[in-house]
Order: sequence, then structure tokens, then C-alpha cells
Amino acid sequence: MPIYLHQMNGTKSALLPLKKNKFMKRMIVVTGILVFLGTTGFGQQKKLKDLIGRWDIVGEQNDSASLEIIDSSTIILNYMGEKKKIIDYKIDFQKSPIWFDFSTGDSSSTVAVKSLLEIMNDSMIKWQLFVDEDRTDHFSSTKGELYYLRKAKPAIGTAIVAN
Repeated sequence: MPIYLHQMNGTKSALLPLKKNKFMKRMIVVTGILVFLGTTGFGQQKKLKDLIGRWDIVGEQNDSASLEIIDSSTIILNYMGEKKKIIDYKIDFQKSPIWFDFSTGDSSSTVAVKSLLEIMNDSMIKWQLFVDEDRTDHFSSTKGELYYLRKAKPAIGTAIVAN
């Protein structure tokens, strides 16, 4: 049964039933929330391709160290003048911060490293390494070694053309 609104000139006009009107408002709000959550949730999902490139450690711990991610099968760790290829790795982008576990070494020994990784923006990552100790679920000031890495700008090759 419609509800009537009496206007000042004495006529009356029908309105939508109140229950139907409230239902429509709720549906619009719910739809808006779902669209917002869907776009922000999928927009924030990071992948390995977001990490491809050379990342240099910045700050006092520099020691000419870097992490170079060439593709999904080639990751190189440079530290104190030594290049170590990461032998095996597992990276879990579903966790926050990201869990990045890997092994590196040479012919005589292998070192297993657990780490946490946060992509702060397109040019900076936060990385905490746990060697010979348990990884924490979140970044910790009491365990592990914490580093900040800045994405290196790609080198621009120049060609010399002889006439």
C-alpha cells in the first residue's frame, strides 16, 4: 500500500513504500562497498614482476650490497664483493609482510635464509633477514637484520656510430 504525501495545495502524491525505499538504499551501499573492496584488494596484490630489477641497500649498512631479480629463475645476491646466486626460493605474496625464503651458497656450504619483505613503493622495499634464527610474523627490532633497498635506475647504453 503506497504512502501519500499531502502537498500544501491540497493534492496528494504517492511515494514508494518505505520498506522498498530502505532496501534500495541498502543495496546501493552494499554494492558500493563491494566494488571498493574489490578494486583495492586486487589493486594491492603484488607479484614477482613488481620486484624485477636491481635493488641496492641504502644507509649505513650499504657495504656495496644489492639484490638483483632478473626473472623467476635468476636471483642474485651481491654482498661485500661476492655474487651469490639464490639456489632455491619460496615467496608468499599472500602474507603481509611477504615471506621470502631462500638458500644460497657455494660448493662447500649452503645457507638457508628466511626473510620478510615489504614493497613500500615502486622504488623502495623493506627487507628483514633471519639467518640461523626463527622468522617473526612481522618486522622486529630485536631479531634479524633489517635493510632498506632502493631500486637502481637502469643503465642507459650508448652506442657510438662511426661514419
